[in-house]
Amino acid sequence: MGDAEGGAREVSLLNSQGISLPPVVGGQESGIDSESHHASTNHASPGANPLLAEMEAPWANDRFFFVDLLGLTIIAAMSGIFSYGYNYVVGDLLEKWLSYTGDREYPKDKGSVQLLGGAWQWILIVWGGCTFVGILKAIVGLDKYPSFLVEIRAQHADPKSSFKVLVCCMLSLLSGAALGPEAGLAAACGAFGTLMALAISRLGESYKADEEKRTKLFVVGGICAAFGTIMPAPWVSLLICMECSIRKTDTEGTIMSIFGRRTLFLLGITATLAFVARYAMDPIPPSKLDGSILDRKYDNLMPLKAVLLGAIGAATALGIFVIGALVKAPFELIGRRVENCFGEKCRIICLCSLAGLVTGVLGYLVPFSLTDGKTEIEPTLMHALPALHQAPLTSANLFLIALTKTVSYGAANAGGLVGGPFFPVLYIGVVVGVLAARIPGFDLFPAFTIPVVMVSVPAAIFPIPFTMVAMPISMFNLGPLWCVPILVGIITSYTLLVGSGLVKKLAAKGS
Repeated sequence: MGDAEGGAREVSLLNSQGISLPPVVGGQESGIDSESHHASTNHASPGANPLLAEMEAPWANDRFFFVDLLGLTIIAAMSGIFSYGYNYVVGDLLEKWLSYTGDREYPKDKGSVQLLGGAWQWILIVWGGCTFVGILKAIVGLDKYPSFLVEIRAQHADPKSSFKVLVCCMLSLLSGAALGPEAGLAAACGAFGTLMALAISRLGESYKADEEKRTKLFVVGGICAAFGTIMPAPWVSLLICMECSIRKTDTEGTIMSIFGRRTLFLLGITATLAFVARYAMDPIPPSKLDGSILDRKYDNLMPLKAVLLGAIGAATALGIFVIGALVKAPFELIGRRVENCFGEKCRIICLCSLAGLVTGVLGYLVPFSLTDGKTEIEPTLMHALPALHQAPLTSANLFLIALTKTVSYGAANAGGLVGGPFFPVLYIGVVVGVLAARIPGFDLFPAFTIPVVMVSVPAAIFPIPFTMVAMPISMFNLGPLWCVPILVGIITSYTLLVGSGLVKKLAAKGS
């Protein structure tokens, strides 16, 4: 189980810089250090195979690998089963009470996407539900919590804290908050990993010695399994965890560290098994928006047009930042005054309640401002594209949906409701993509315009560009040529906001 000398030197160097590479149980997983690489490339014998010279040490040839594989298999199965119940609560059950009180099938009925299409009861229910979340957070002492991005990079998930996040996230989403389900699900499955590693460590001293390494592997494996149950394909989940784990090893970020192949392969297996377990319980219905229905005609001007669409995505992401800051300011002011007068617990309850009131009122005015937006993607497109609906939604209606969803997300985030940012931002990108498809010169390519903008918006915020390419390709069954404009749009968007340093400046001002 010992690492090779060169790998050990590199791990030591990275650790001295504060970088924690995910360790491996039963094999070497660090890269090849510069001295070893220089020797293998410049001093190898004439007949040496360069491919073999750069190959990592064997890692699937001992009992520890199979123990890890078995543990991750159990985690994947548990995650798939748990995800079914979790998504029923935050998805199906949420839609049922919205449909019952709104007297129409939400979100499929066209009335759900019309202005003033909500029910007045929604205001009270959402307000009351979010207030209860605030009370619960105050009781259990959950003020701040780590995101899945932090947990992936730290490779740590505390079961007690994760359980608090899970419960509060489920109740926040069930109340209609415009937040994503990934926060609670990733926290729960990461905790599964921690507990599974603890159980294996009790099998004997040889397993106890590697408990810390195995815990890190299983935590990331659990989070990967969580995404494997809610993403359109397992490889999207693997890409998310891989790209979120990339860390810079120098100040400028010119050199990055990443998981070794052992971890990547095990994560790929875990994501696939979790997807299979979830699919076995509830098969994914075929999408009505298959790429064959939309316009699949490709031309070589699309990459050029994608630059403009990427700029639109970046501008939208900038708008989300600005609106979020505007919404956050009064929440912070109210929070400080309440805390100074009545204490921290009252501040937590007050802000959650205020977020619920804002969300409920916006939901009454614009129903699609509620929820995470994931299940609203297909109904929005079905009612917005002229090719799929005789009376498509007006551009003003679509603009208000995007605006109110942004405000609802900002309120939920500023108010301390528990959930993730991914799907709300993705949905905003979809709506803006529909609007962009109405620009002269882009209206003939809805299958091109919508996916590009859809992912260009979150791509300007989240550092996962290849995941963003995979998302629409897998979701809409688009062909390989569509990777070209989508990638161009993502690169443009990310460069304009992150590459320019604009996001860093905004974050510095916000803090």
